[in-house]
Amino acid sequence: MKKEKKPFNPNDFNVEKTVKDVLADFPQLKDNDYSQISLNEELVKLNYEIASREYQDKKYENIEDYFTLDVDYIV
Repeated sequence: MKKEKKPFNPNDFNVEKTVKDVLADFPQLKDNDYSQISLNEELVKLNYEIASREYQDKKYENIEDYFTLDVDYIV
């Protein structure tokens, strides 16, 4: 029996994550002062990027202030 082929759907690979979810995997992110360095640049080093339009670079010092922002995995 042959498997039915489905057309490629890029949305099948979307996994919704937030900054809080990423912090669980990379606790060293908590040690930084994000009013001095870019949170997004730190996430890019870990193959993630902030997808939320609400993100403002270097606005807050603590990562907890960014917890609700959506993050995408960089493939």
